[in-house]
Amino acid sequence: MAGLALAAGPTGQGTPPRPATPAAATLGECQNLLKQFDVAWPAHRDSARAAGARHSRDLGEADCQGGRYADAVHNLRRALHDIGVKPVKSASLAPAR
Repeated sequence: MAGLALAAGPTGQGTPPRPATPAAATLGECQNLLKQFDVAWPAHRDSARAAGARHSRDLGEADCQGGRYADAVHNLRRALHDIGVKPVKSASLAPAR
């Protein structure tokens, strides 16, 4: 029984888990965030965190192409945040009322 408890317990090492991204992350949401970044980029390319933002954007694009939508959304939102742009959900992605 003690062995089972140890096996189920935390390892105590590594990084803390990333907050969960909504499971509904989709290719459309990835494309929307990529477009937002690419439209905003020219006006923000000289910001203090531009290099990190561009890196996060590129990671997000690769995740999106690889079907890892939750990771893509996380990276793309971080990229937008780093250049001071609030991510906006596209009207086509909004829930139906």
